[in-house]
Amino acid sequence: MSTKKGHPRRGISMYSYQMLLGKTMTLEDAFLEMYDTGATCFELLTSYIEGYPNPSVKWIDNYWRMCEKYDLHPSELGHWAENHLHRGPGSTVDEMVEQLKRDFRLANLLGFTSLRTKITCTNMMCDPEPGWQEYIEKALPWAEKYNVRMQNEVHLPTTLHTPHIRDEYLEFIHRTGTKHFGFNIDFGTFQFRQAEGMPERMHRDFKDVTKPEEIVDFLPYSWACHTKFVNMNENFEETTIPYAEVIKLMIDNGWSGDLLSEYEGPARYGSEKDALRFGNALLEVPDQIRRHQIMMRNLLGY
Repeated sequence: MSTKKGHPRRGISMYSYQMLLGKTMTLEDAFLEMYDTGATCFELLTSYIEGYPNPSVKWIDNYWRMCEKYDLHPSELGHWAENHLHRGPGSTVDEMVEQLKRDFRLANLLGFTSLRTKITCTNMMCDPEPGWQEYIEKALPWAEKYNVRMQNEVHLPTTLHTPHIRDEYLEFIHRTGTKHFGFNIDFGTFQFRQAEGMPERMHRDFKDVTKPEEIVDFLPYSWACHTKFVNMNENFEETTIPYAEVIKLMIDNGWSGDLLSEYEGPARYGSEKDALRFGNALLEVPDQIRRHQIMMRNLLGY
């Protein structure tokens, strides 16, 4: 355990607003919402970048204007290392490296030092497609050049003891000695019971979940985490994830990365029988995010 306490930053993932962005909410509306919660940093997804992968100078200038106006700092850029963008054979190693280099340059241009790099998966457990090591390792010098760190996301039903996380990814880090590949530990991996109001298709077996203490071994390889939440009650509590225990472990072990609120609750999904009514998302999503930020502020003390 570190003798120095950690001091994580409190932020928000714009993915939380995805039901509203482009409909009733502009990107600047989202910046204003995040600023109003007291958050200090944010995650952006490439799908929210106009003209991606080559945004205009006008878009970039406006992006930095909003960062400065609302005093919000870039934390993590969500992107994909997708091996099957087109029909037919998958991309070659060199094509994958070029795809990653392109996003590294863009992340650097927009001020991000962390990336949520989604490697192509083969199943619901997010097992990576064989061969990922080759192109990720070949891209490491470019990640270093552009000062970005690729993070594989660990979210339910994946746990920190799932074999490809514990063995493949961690072994890769130890073998290469890289400081540019690690983990975005999504707090959904700690979820131990079903949340009220979630549709039946979201039910899962809670017999195998990540225990809070498992996070300690992964903290040296994590720079930003999704503080996933499903339902915030009126007492500003998330009752399906052991937030207080996990965050205490992070702070006590000297972790000072970014904690990014990511909402995936009922207003995000709706239900099988009663499809999402847009008005619900309009009202519930911002309110849920504000409640979550209050909980985070209470837990962190700032």
